[in-house]
Amino acid sequence: MSIVRDNLMTRKGYTPYCGNEHCRLNMPRTRYISGQFQCGCGWRSSFEAEFITTYEAKWVDPAPQPREVGNE
Repeated sequence: MSIVRDNLMTRKGYTPYCGNEHCRLNMPRTRYISGQFQCGCGWRSSFEAEFITTYEAKWVDPAPQPREVGNE
């Protein structure tokens, strides 16, 4: 398992950094929205559905975010 996946499964509220190496927002932590992690620059993670299902089952309320990404 990767460090990011391990952190997601062992640290409640953990979110990975943006994966866009040319992120205009300087690669901030992402937000969990609609089954993937997302950055305001438009980057979106691509974890497999099986992993996301396991993640959501473990953290019933996975780092909810009240605002849509991109409205910063």
